[in-house]
Amino acid sequence: MSIEFDCPKCGKQIRAPESAGGKRGKCPYCKNSAYIPSPPDEGEEIGLAPLDEDAEARDRRLRQEARDLASALNREEPGKYDTGDPTPSAGDSVLALPQDFESDLATQVNDYLQAMTGSDMGAADQATRQLKKQGAQAKKYVQRLMQDGVPPANLGVPAPVFKGFLRSLLEML
Repeated sequence: MSIEFDCPKCGKQIRAPESAGGKRGKCPYCKNSAYIPSPPDEGEEIGLAPLDEDAEARDRRLRQEARDLASALNREEPGKYDTGDPTPSAGDSVLALPQDFESDLATQVNDYLQAMTGSDMGAADQATRQLKKQGAQAKKYVQRLMQDGVPPANLGVPAPVFKGFLRSLLEML
């Protein structure tokens, strides 16, 4: 049995022996060097795995839960052993932010990080535009996250990647 293919230069049909499959040869008509394809039965086609709709829905739900949890954890609520001492700690900003504002920042930063992790540059740009509206407070919040340096577990990225995402965000703010 032989391999039949068209010359890429002159377009004429060429017939080559099976033993020449996967190699280069000269077209007998135009003398152009041409790749001789492998016989069709040699290469086994590898199919794609079917899309698991349940897994996709579960991933979306888990990402939303993670955003909600991150937002809840970033809220500054009085602790169980709060002494009521108004002295700010080293991590607190001088400018006290309303709880809703802080939660908004946390959600927007988390949206940015999720978008970057998923390589969704459109969503990352949208989150960046929202954060730019927050001004200096957004910068302070991102800088505070960089100091912590610990990525949320839901991101699934190593700390250096997490810090790189935050560094990029800071440059854009």
